[in-house]
Amino acid sequence: MKADLPRLMMMARGRWTEILTAAGMPIEGLENRRGRPCPKCGGRDRFAAFPGLAERGVVYCRFCFNKNTNPRPGDGLSSLRWWLAVDAAAAVQWLARFLGAEGAVVVPRHVERRVRIDEHRDPDPRWAEMAERWFAEMPDHWRARAAERLGLPVEVLIRLMVGWDFERRATTWPMRDPDGRVVGIRLRCPVSARKWAVSGSTAGLIFSLDLRGGMPLWVAEGPTDTAALCSVGLDAVGVPSAGGRVDWVASLARRLRAPEVIVVADCDDAGAMGAERLVRACVTICGVRVIRPPDGIKDCREWIVGGAHADVLRAVANAAAIQQLKVRCQQ
Repeated sequence: MKADLPRLMMMARGRWTEILTAAGMPIEGLENRRGRPCPKCGGRDRFAAFPGLAERGVVYCRFCFNKNTNPRPGDGLSSLRWWLAVDAAAAVQWLARFLGAEGAVVVPRHVERRVRIDEHRDPDPRWAEMAERWFAEMPDHWRARAAERLGLPVEVLIRLMVGWDFERRATTWPMRDPDGRVVGIRLRCPVSARKWAVSGSTAGLIFSLDLRGGMPLWVAEGPTDTAALCSVGLDAVGVPSAGGRVDWVASLARRLRAPEVIVVADCDDAGAMGAERLVRACVTICGVRVIRPPDGIKDCREWIVGGAHADVLRAVANAAAIQQLKVRCQQ
């Protein structure tokens, strides 16, 4: 089937509510225009679905998806890019698969980058100060209880500097750049498992500063899956969302001289797309393998809490095909 982007968007017209919920956006946030907590950043009273959602697919967050962000709101494809944290090509590919047009030849429209972002600026040192303060203020028995709820040893929460924000009543997880500097704070409610971030945070990586280097680097989605991998003795890093911060993962793998990157992907479309982005980013650094939990297991933490130890994961990884960069030399 051959189609251009306008044809694909025409196929999606009237189905955007179905499409966005299939991508994982909670239906309760799409029911009307009234401001709601953002399902991505968690901010209160800042998320809205625009009128005619089914026809156009436009949603908006005053903090993390607005006229000053890239992408910015405008149509359902932009909403998909924002929610899945992928580029235009990957969003088009996801949409084509959902609409049954997997073989479609689609040319994404040009998106002009209007906001210049300084990728090399130093992070605000106050993020590290907040992380250290919340880590120090968390009582030991509270941290032990948080670990018990996750089914993980408390030592791994100490390694990741998990703390407690009394005001928001949530555990705090420092997010780092590839050099280990804190760039933001991820929050997680220990009771409801709701996830969001402190306002102003940069989405970063979750990892312990004691990574050994020269070892395979395991990549998971989110902080608790990362903690689970660390708990069985693996060098692990967590991305903030499926396919998010793949460039930083590649930089970290290069800094640590990792011989391999092993991606533990979630068993859904977003997980598959995120794994593809990680492969493309890291294959220039080293070989990459992609594995998934067995059928019936939703994520890496459930897999490990259920009894999978490091040798089990290594065996599954060793059985997976290794993807390497191939260079052809012309004679």
